[in-house]
Amino acid sequence: MDPGPPLRIGAGFRAALLGKALLLLGIGALLAVPALRIATDGDGWWRLPRIAVGLFLAAMAWFVAWAASLGVRDAVLGQAEQTGGAKALESRRWGYSLQLPDGSFVEFILWNPWRPLVPGRRYTVTYGRHSKVLVREPEQEP
Repeated sequence: MDPGPPLRIGAGFRAALLGKALLLLGIGALLAVPALRIATDGDGWWRLPRIAVGLFLAAMAWFVAWAASLGVRDAVLGQAEQTGGAKALESRRWGYSLQLPDGSFVEFILWNPWRPLVPGRRYTVTYGRHSKVLVREPEQEP
């Protein structure tokens, strides 16, 4: 069976993914600068706690930069995947919107630009291959 042509992300969503990635990189920089300053300033007994706080902020900056790199990959490569059976979550407290059958999650770009999801219902979703950000409106399954 021929899987057909690969799914592509439209230009509008590629630009939105790039914008979100740049926003995340900015947040990462806002975390990295104080991390370096906190870890390198001061001396004496307070030096050790400062280094610990600096390392914590540096780890957060690295994570945010990594997440941004996923958005940049999708914006540049434009590759999408489609999966059926994604379940709309009851709560979006952690930022995730739907759970895929394999247990991973997908999310909206920053907000839901389409109709609200019905919690507990199953949807077919199209999302960026690397960032797992929805790039087309979820289609409710029967």
